[in-house]
Amino acid sequence: MSDKRILHIFSASVFAVLLFALFVPFGFSGRIAAAILLLPLAVLMPLFVKKRDILSINKGQVLLILTVIALVYVMGYYLSGIPFGFYKNPYQLTVSNFFKFFLPISAVILFTEIIRSVTVAQRDRLSNILCWCSCIIADMLICSNLPSVTSFNRFMDLAAGAFLPAVLSNCLYHYLSKRYGIYPNLAYRLITTLHAYLLPISPCISDSLLNLFRILIPIAIYFFIDALFEKKRRYALKKTKRSARIISIILTILVLVIMIGTVMIVSNQFRYGAYVIATESMTGELNKGDVAICERYEDQTVQEGQVIVFEKNGSVVIHRVLDIKIIDGITRYYTKGDANEDPDSGFVTESQIIGIVGYKLPYVGYPTLWMRSLFDR
Repeated sequence: MSDKRILHIFSASVFAVLLFALFVPFGFSGRIAAAILLLPLAVLMPLFVKKRDILSINKGQVLLILTVIALVYVMGYYLSGIPFGFYKNPYQLTVSNFFKFFLPISAVILFTEIIRSVTVAQRDRLSNILCWCSCIIADMLICSNLPSVTSFNRFMDLAAGAFLPAVLSNCLYHYLSKRYGIYPNLAYRLITTLHAYLLPISPCISDSLLNLFRILIPIAIYFFIDALFEKKRRYALKKTKRSARIISIILTILVLVIMIGTVMIVSNQFRYGAYVIATESMTGELNKGDVAICERYEDQTVQEGQVIVFEKNGSVVIHRVLDIKIIDGITRYYTKGDANEDPDSGFVTESQIIGIVGYKLPYVGYPTLWMRSLFDR
């Protein structure tokens, strides 16, 4: 069997194993499943696939720089608790959490970096793509608190909160592994990940803001390392046209802005959020498949006739305010779906209101409804 075919078999196996850990429900964490299943692949792959040596003379310097950046990141993370406050860390290191979180996460990071270092050294496009996708899945397993993706809502939480940071982070990790070897990635990832399981407290910083930093930091590290060590090397290569370079930079920035904005809106942690209309109760104003853009409720004045987003019986509902009454000092909002014959039972209080709908995007939510149907089968 040729070396390339062996490499393709290993790459496909890693991808399949991590997809299995992500989507198949377990009685225990998907991280543990990923660690167990990756172990034989991480051991056998370097034995059967010959790894080329990294010739960079800057490996030690990059390792030191990434270690310092990781320590500064962790320090900044905990200093953010001064303005935001702290809470008791439920994942702090105990015997139980050591085996549930610390050990399997450490193993997944180690195994994926071993597999990545072998794969990127082969310069095979298919294997590199499969490896990159596999490492993204592994990152999502590590950075998400979801044990497995068993429902549509969990899938959307995972996609909005973990996917984009994982994509950008693994672009950086592939870049570093190819040029400077396995150790800078290992040092950076272990420090920036495992600290969350060592200390008894954590800052009260929102997941959305944390994920935004996880998006921006890999970009900053790439440009810093590139300017520090790769600039001189590029002068020896054929120069690209300036116009093409400018267009590439503009397109990259535009894509990042769109992707970051999408994460901010879908996460519903910022001023504006997005909700897909999944029923026909508001047909006419908000049709099934539309996306409602709402402004987060922060004690604004709600008037009769406005469409609001509220939580009721564990579900998110988008209906119109039919009547407002103040009884015993409590403001009660009575609601109704435009297409429903009868008003909603009961009433809504201010504590239940999530936001006020201001705009809609027609038909944009149909792909989301289709994906939701896959989980409901």
